[in-house]
Amino acid sequence: MTTPAERTRALRLAGELLQDLARLEDVPATLRVRIRGVLRHYPEEWQLRMMTEDWQRLGSSTFGLAPEPDRPDPLLTLKPRQGGADLT
Repeated sequence: MTTPAERTRALRLAGELLQDLARLEDVPATLRVRIRGVLRHYPEEWQLRMMTEDWQRLGSSTFGLAPEPDRPDPLLTLKPRQGGADLT
């Protein structure tokens, strides 16, 4: 059975994989467009962290999300998303 922390890690790693694929020039352009579309709505790491805190506060983390052990809080090390819109 997948634990909530494993599920959280899988979501984070899937996002990182999509970001890596979106930057590769040898990925077909049509696929890169689809990847960017997914990433536009994919949660950033700090959003995943907030989701895990919500799940834990609700007491529903059995099938939900949980913080990854030994992973620093992304809100403390927030970096802007590459290729994202400048909000300033």
